[in-house]
Amino acid sequence: MPFCRLVRTFLPLLAGMLSSLALQAQPSPGPAGPVPPKNLLKIAPFGWIHGQLPFSVESRLGYERVIGPHSSLGASYSYLGTNYPFSFLGSVALSSAISTAFTAAGHPTVVWTETKIRTKGHRYQFQYRHYLSKKYYAPEGWYLSPHYSHAQAEYRVTLKDFDVARTLKTTNSNYNLLFGYQNVLGRHFVLDVFTGLGYRDIQTKIFDENGGYLHDMEEGSALKISSGLNIGWAF
Repeated sequence: MPFCRLVRTFLPLLAGMLSSLALQAQPSPGPAGPVPPKNLLKIAPFGWIHGQLPFSVESRLGYERVIGPHSSLGASYSYLGTNYPFSFLGSVALSSAISTAFTAAGHPTVVWTETKIRTKGHRYQFQYRHYLSKKYYAPEGWYLSPHYSHAQAEYRVTLKDFDVARTLKTTNSNYNLLFGYQNVLGRHFVLDVFTGLGYRDIQTKIFDENGGYLHDMEEGSALKISSGLNIGWAF
C-alpha cells in the first residue's frame, strides 16, 4: 500500500534526524581523562619556616571550590605564631644595638641585655582564579588570580635587665595579581606554585607596658612581591 511504503521510506530518515538532534543536545566532550575534582584542601609548608610578617610562622588551611570549567573561588585562614629561630636572631641584634648605644653614650659596662620577641596573630585570604588552559579544566593548569590578604599580628618585645616592655600591633592588607600553575598528581595530590605583584598597606603602632600609645612605625614600601607553594588533597 502507498501509506506503508511512505512509512518504510520516511521512518529511517526520521530516526536519523532524531539521533542527530540528540547528539547536538549533548554537552561538548571535555578533555580526555577523568572528571576533574571540584574541592581542594591545601596547606603552605614553607609557612612553618617563615610567615608573611617578620618574626612569625604561619599555619595555614585553605579551601578552593571549582565554580566553572575555568574558574574557582578560594579562601584560607592562618594562625601566626612566634618564629623562634628568627626571633632569637632578632633578639641578639637588638641586644647588640642596645649595648652599642650605651657604649657610645659612655656606659661601656652594659655589654648585654636579655631580650625576647613573641608573636601572635592571624591572617585571612580570598581569591578568584581564572584557569587559562584549553587542554585542561579547572582546577588544573596555568591561572591568573586577583587576590586579597589581611593579617593582624601583635609583637611583645621585652628587655629583661631594664624592666621594659613594648607591644607592636601590625595590620597588613595586600591587593595582588597572582600568576601560577596547579596540577593534580594522580587522583588527589595537589601541587600549586605561584608568584605575583601587588599593593601593600601595612601599619604598625607601638604601645608601652601599660598599653599607652607611643607612636607609629614607618610604613615602608607599598610594593608587594609574592611567591609561594601550596600542597593539598583534591576530591
